[in-house]
Amino acid sequence: MSAKDLQKEGFLTACKTIQALKGTVECLQINLSQERDNNEGLNLTIESLRNENNELQEKVFQLEAELQTVKEEEKPAGPSSEVVEELEKKLGFYCKDLKKLDEKNLTAEDSETLYNILAYTFKTLKKAGLKL
Repeated sequence: MSAKDLQKEGFLTACKTIQALKGTVECLQINLSQERDNNEGLNLTIESLRNENNELQEKVFQLEAELQTVKEEEKPAGPSSEVVEELEKKLGFYCKDLKKLDEKNLTAEDSETLYNILAYTFKTLKKAGLKL
């Protein structure tokens, strides 16, 4: 073979290689385009899920606030244990005095004691916050 024939054959091989590479590039461009479309679809899905998550978190926050409000409304409005203990200390002694009285045979002195017990009891309850 002559140098020209070798050169010609080299050019033909190069042309075939270039054609094959062009086909590969076109195939890769199509694959890249498909992957970009897939990524864009995934990004839209992610954004949609983020929006839905934000909406659900807001609903959870609102429901927790409503639940807290309901719990606060359901709490009994009774006195605290500290107030009850303080009242027991202040009124326990007078309760014992009251039990000592014989309701069928009250004397003038017993009536005075009873009056004083009731007066002190109501005064103590009023100080504790009872509206009388």
